[in-house]
Amino acid sequence: MNKVPNSTATSAAASPDPLDCTVLTDPTPPDPRLLPPQSAADTSEAAAARAAMVARLEEGGDLGPGPVREALLALPRQILMPQAYVRRSGPEEMPPCWDLLDFACPVDRAELMERLHSGDSVAIQHDGEPILGRVPGPRRGGVMTAMSSTMSLTAGLQQQLDLRPGQRVLDVGTGAGVTASVACFVCGDAGVVTLDIDPHVTAAARERLSALGYRPTTLTSQRAASPSGALTWQLSPGETGDTR
Repeated sequence: MNKVPNSTATSAAASPDPLDCTVLTDPTPPDPRLLPPQSAADTSEAAAARAAMVARLEEGGDLGPGPVREALLALPRQILMPQAYVRRSGPEEMPPCWDLLDFACPVDRAELMERLHSGDSVAIQHDGEPILGRVPGPRRGGVMTAMSSTMSLTAGLQQQLDLRPGQRVLDVGTGAGVTASVACFVCGDAGVVTLDIDPHVTAAARERLSALGYRPTTLTSQRAASPSGALTWQLSPGETGDTR
């Protein structure tokens, strides 16, 4: 039984293990109906930042041609993560000091855009706080409790899954919703389920995916570390997803 971190995708009919599939070099383009609508929050500068991020992933060997590449070029990260934390204190300084940057604040925008497209992990929640409706500014002490994965990890995983239109996807650990948004882009949102243990994370992902025009099933469960029962309708017999 193969295990795949965070997400598992399967066709409605039985199919080979995704990890045994060769990534297509000439993939079928996504259905135009699956593309996110244009948003006023997306700008030419944001599109250029995404293109530069994708180019770095390609240069590093973390991303190749295919629908995942097209999704990362198309999906506005500042809509999924309109706020993010940056650490202002040194690694040994205690208590740590953070700033919550906000895309809506002109003075924060350039630094936030650089952070979102750096390829690094992006911190989006401090000490389990509600994510929607926060006031930007400094925070002191505490820990980051939700974040996006590094883009090299995310891109590599999604290419291993060999996502295709019409597949059903179970994303365990919603985070910033990046994996769920790519799954919606490639497969269509009707078959995508994203699950997290934190209701604040789930609520934010639901709202921000909706802003992209996607409405996957978003669930909160304290059993997210061990999905079972009705959730396993997403998985074909003999396949599972590692929930790290």
